[in-house]
Amino acid sequence: MQIGKYLEENQPIIYKTFVNAFKNHTLSHAYLLVGNPGTPLYEVAQYLAKSILCDDPSPLACNNCITCMRIDSDNYPDIIKLDGSKAIIKKEDVLNIENRFEKTAFETKGIMIYIVNQVENMRVEAVNSMLKFLEEPESEIYAFLTTNNVNNILPTIVSRCQVLPLISMPRDKVIKDAQGLLVEQDDAELLSYFYNDGELIYDFLMDEEESNNYKESKKALNGLLDVMSGGNRKDVVYYSQSNIVPLIKTKEELRFFVDLLSQVYEDVLNVQLNRKISLKFYEEILRNLSTKLPHVQSSLVEILKTRNVINLNVNIGLLIDHLIINLMKE
Repeated sequence: MQIGKYLEENQPIIYKTFVNAFKNHTLSHAYLLVGNPGTPLYEVAQYLAKSILCDDPSPLACNNCITCMRIDSDNYPDIIKLDGSKAIIKKEDVLNIENRFEKTAFETKGIMIYIVNQVENMRVEAVNSMLKFLEEPESEIYAFLTTNNVNNILPTIVSRCQVLPLISMPRDKVIKDAQGLLVEQDDAELLSYFYNDGELIYDFLMDEEESNNYKESKKALNGLLDVMSGGNRKDVVYYSQSNIVPLIKTKEELRFFVDLLSQVYEDVLNVQLNRKISLKFYEEILRNLSTKLPHVQSSLVEILKTRNVINLNVNIGLLIDHLIINLMKE
């Protein structure tokens, strides 16, 4: 995805704000990027960080110089990244940044940058350490934090950052753009929940290794929906235990599966309330399920609860069993 083009065309306020600060040498020491799930927060944070270090910015990162290519390949020692979407960020992770940045920069530019994706997924001790680090900024150290919910972050952290809100693109447009890149309808609709840009969806699917977790989870979802449509409670529970549990082996696959299931239940509820649905590819199944699934609203709460505990030290198979049994209660 061409993040520079994306910012210029779809996020003009962020683009102009950062370009002006960059040209006038008035960059803030810390930025907080805020956006709904699916907006490319992490990608934008990395691009803006790369722009500060680029050898030939025009006006932001060129993506072609040696420095840009080294950053893209994670071969630039003066950038440290923490990704809260993959695992809970611990105090030790933040202390590692602090200890590293107490030393001299490796590169001759003398600039050091840290990126923290989904900063809301921090332990309390990590938040306190981060706050202390933000309170005493060094002139050549920059921070880029991202969040899907600014209300889940301490106001003292927010106040020490310049907030850059990303505008969400209409989901219909994202789906249409993805299909214009020859993405299949079902993938475009499902992935528009995770990626608020058609090109990002395309890039994700083209990366076979990265998209494998999604494909396994989609396979599990489709099998479950087929059984839900035609079977009874015992059939669904048995199918889950014999087919879904063996298929979903990692927490990343489980996250995808739970989020995909959440989309289905949201649209089943939309059918029941005569509202617009997003998963038009699944419309026939959704209408069928709307007459069969009990307690759709409370089931959505159970799905959310499951999503919130995935990062904990839990058994994946038992968590799936618990979820499906709760969803199929009479």
